[in-house]
Amino acid sequence: MVKKDGVNFYKQTHLYTMLPPFYQNCFQRQLKKAEYLTLQILVFLLQAHKQVSIESLATVMPYPLTFEIKRRAIQQFLKLPDLNIEKLWFPLIKYIIRTQFNKQKELIVAIDRMQWRERNIFFICLI
Repeated sequence: MVKKDGVNFYKQTHLYTMLPPFYQNCFQRQLKKAEYLTLQILVFLLQAHKQVSIESLATVMPYPLTFEIKRRAIQQFLKLPDLNIEKLWFPLIKYIIRTQFNKQKELIVAIDRMQWRERNIFFICLI
C-alpha cells in the first residue's frame, strides 16, 4: 500500500477488481463510462474503508476536488435513474441463472421481505 496525498493506493492488481467479471460486463453495458468508473471507485472505497456514509466516502474519494463537491457527486450518482433493479440487477440474475444452474432441473425462487429498524430488506433466493 502506498499513501499519497492522504489517499491509500494498493499496488496489488487483485485489489482493484472488487466485482466479479460478469458484474463488470453487465455494469459496463448498462452505465456510461464515467458512471461505471464512479461505481468501481465507490465499491473499492466501501470494501477498503468499510464506511457506508456519503460523508466518509467523500473524505477518502481520490478526486482532487473539495469535500463538498465530492459529497454532491456521490449523492447525484446514487440518484441516477439507471441505478435500478430492472436495469442493473435483473440482467445479473438472468446471467447467474443461465450459467450456474442446470436447465434440466427445477429451480425454485423464494422471495421474502423483512423490516429491520427503519429499513425494508428484500430477499430473493434460488433453491
